Amino acid sequence: MANHPLFANVRRSPYFDRTEAAGAVAYMAYNHMYMAMDYGRQPAAEYRALTEGVTLWDVGAERQVELAGPDALRFADRLATRDLSQLEPGACRYTLIADENGIVICDPVVLHVSDGRVWLSHGNVDLLLWAKGVALGAGLDVTVREADVAPMQLQGPLARTVLEPLVGSVLEGLGYYRLTHAEIAGVPCVVSRTGWSGGPGYEIFPLGSERALEVWDAVEGAGTPLGLLIVGPNVPRALERGISDIAWFHNLGVNALEAAERLVDLDAGDFIGRDALLAVREAGIKRHTVGFVGPDVVLPRADGTWQLTRDGAPAGATRWVTRSPTLGRIIGIGVVDSQHADEGTELALVAPGGDVPLEVAPLPFVPAPPGTSD
Repeated sequence: MANHPLFANVRRSPYFDRTEAAGAVAYMAYNHMYMAMDYGRQPAAEYRALTEGVTLWDVGAERQVELAGPDALRFADRLATRDLSQLEPGACRYTLIADENGIVICDPVVLHVSDGRVWLSHGNVDLLLWAKGVALGAGLDVTVREADVAPMQLQGPLARTVLEPLVGSVLEGLGYYRLTHAEIAGVPCVVSRTGWSGGPGYEIFPLGSERALEVWDAVEGAGTPLGLLIVGPNVPRALERGISDIAWFHNLGVNALEAAERLVDLDAGDFIGRDALLAVREAGIKRHTVGFVGPDVVLPRADGTWQLTRDGAPAGATRWVTRSPTLGRIIGIGVVDSQHADEGTELALVAPGGDVPLEVAPLPFVPAPPGTSD
């Protein structure tokens, strides 16, 4: 990275040196940390490794807001738009967290690690500050802190083949959106059957950063004979599975019902933003999140918000567009006004170099394995 200096005011994960050694050429600042995104390879090689083999990702920047104490789950339920009141230890759940106006703050995976211990595994947002502020006036017996936990993701159809010799029989019967406790290289870890690939894989959470590198080295060593590739998050595969990221929520002011109605349990109990979302439901949801497909064209990286039009008039916007290697065409996820959300609606992407025709399509674009939803 001699030609691309990194600065000390942005933190680094315990695995940073390993990403450097693996040839990382580009990093993203994510949760005030550097996360390796690009290793200078042809995209097809990494996509093939993820869909046919096994990949290891440094996602130490995926921080864990830990809620600890007798009211940990009750407080998590207060923050989340989904009903968490019956979430048993060992279970995980994907949810939204909204502000008092119902606007999405983030979309974490909630991990019920043990009685009185819940993690909110979140994307690029200062969720810790929000949770601490809410806790001050909540009147609940809960402590909010950032856990000293730096996860890694082991994703791909050979992930279990790599991991099982390291952890023994604990993976047997471990369903999607479930977690277990294990030791890897003598280091206590939480292992969850989750991940940003929408397919087979695991997230591994060493309990403490001091020995986290030992876990990384053990996993890499076990995977090397099977062709394990160290990579960054794979946007084309995520989008194929209908997975995006919180950036488009933030930048487009999306409320939780516009983002995903299935992730909002309005009638299951109170949570922050519920009153506002009840009003949205009563008035009618004005926008919807949709998928769309287009021709096989080359587009520049979507570094900002791109507009969507219908017959030349504004229809919505997107921040997530890429080429699907499986479908051989461009795909994307965006938010459009309700009258443009029906499957088959013809839209246009206002892109550099000219408009690109699109058609609203159902999500996911490529079906995920059965049972991958929580």
